[in-house]
Amino acid sequence: MNNNNKEEIFKRAIANWGIQSQIDMFIEESSELTKAFMKLRRARGSEDEARCLKDVVEEIADVMNCIEQMRYYFGETEVDLVREKKLERLKNIFIS
Repeated sequence: MNNNNKEEIFKRAIANWGIQSQIDMFIEESSELTKAFMKLRRARGSEDEARCLKDVVEEIADVMNCIEQMRYYFGETEVDLVREKKLERLKNIFIS
């Protein structure tokens, strides 16, 4: 999906449900990802591990979609600039 299509989807979602509702959805999806990671941790080595891993992947996709929507709403340029600074700081820790 190209960026123009994503932006249109984000714009319509915010117009339809409002930004507060979309922020609440982001919080909910983030919580679900946390829960999925905890279940995966407990399932390591068990017959449930594959299912739990699938759930983690599903929740990562949900959170990534929410992050993209928040990035769109709060300012892609600003978010990208801060992200680059943080990546540079991390790089300096591991790559000298």
